[in-house]
Amino acid sequence: VYNSFVRHIICSTMDGFNGTVFAYGQTSSGKTHTMHGDRNDPGIIPRAIHDIFQIIQNTPDREYLLRVSYLEIYNEKIKDLLNPTHDNLKIHMKNNEFYVDDLTEDIVLNPEEVANLLKKGDDFRHTGQTNMNEHSSRSHTIFRMIIESREKNNNNEANNDSAIKVSHLNLVDLAGSERVSQLGGDAQQVKEGVHINLSLFTLGVVIAKLSEGNDNAHIPYRDSKLTRILQPSLGGNARTAIICTITPSSDYQEETHSTLKFAIRAKTIQNKPEVNEIVSDEALLKKYKKEISSLKKQLQEVRKI
Repeated sequence: VYNSFVRHIICSTMDGFNGTVFAYGQTSSGKTHTMHGDRNDPGIIPRAIHDIFQIIQNTPDREYLLRVSYLEIYNEKIKDLLNPTHDNLKIHMKNNEFYVDDLTEDIVLNPEEVANLLKKGDDFRHTGQTNMNEHSSRSHTIFRMIIESREKNNNNEANNDSAIKVSHLNLVDLAGSERVSQLGGDAQQVKEGVHINLSLFTLGVVIAKLSEGNDNAHIPYRDSKLTRILQPSLGGNARTAIICTITPSSDYQEETHSTLKFAIRAKTIQNKPEVNEIVSDEALLKKYKKEISSLKKQLQEVRKI
C-alpha cells in the first residue's frame, strides 16, 4: 500500500507540494494499524518519516528545516498533543491558509526525535474500549510536518537568493465510524460516538459535493473541525491519498457498503497541487539564518569589548 499509493506523495512534499494521507473506515477495520503499524511491520507514518530523512541525506545540494506538530480533535475540540495544556484551540486563516492558534511546533533533526514526539503525543490521545475494539481511537489525530528547503551555493552554504519551498504533510488517523448502538459503555462513550459520526458524516458530505465537480456548489467545510483543517487537502492545493479500510465480517455489510461508496466518490475528485515557493522573509528558515547572523555579530562585538 505504501509503495503503490503513498511514497510518491511523500517524495513530492520534499519538492514543495502539500501532501495528505489518511485512512477512513469503521472501527476495528485496521485504520490505526495501517497508519502506525507495529515494530515488525511499520505503517504509513513511520515509513514516511524514514523516507523523508533518507531523501534529505541523498540531497546534499539543499538544506532543510523540519517542524512537527501533533493535534487531536476530540468531541469537536482541538487539543495540542505535544502540549496538552493547550486545549480547545481555535482555527484561523492567514494568507488564504488555515492554521491552528497556539499549536506547538517542534524542530526535528532526525527520525528518532520524530518518533519520540509521536510517542509523547499518543500518550495523551483519547482511546477507550467499545464492543467492537478493546483499544478504540476515540478521536481524530493529525500529525503534521512542515518542510522548508532551499538550494545551497558552491560553498555549500545557503543560497540567499533562491526561493524557499514550504510544504505541509498531514498524516491523519481518523476515529472509526460505527452505529452508536454498537458502542456499549456509558454516556461518555455515546457522546464520543455521536461527535465522531457527525464529523465523519460531514467529511462524507464534503467528498460527495466535491465529486460532483460543480465549482459553484457550496462545500460545508465549516460544519466540522476536521474538514475545516483538511480543506486544502480535500479540494485544493495538495496531493491526497485516502485509504479506505473494511472488515471481512458479514455482520457489518452496511458499514462496508458505505465505506466503498465513500471510496468511489473520493476517486473522482481532482485536486490541483502546485509547488509552494516563498521569496520573502516569511519562511522560518530565512528568519533563523538572519537571527544566527545577528547573534554572531553581537558576540563578536562583546568579545572586542
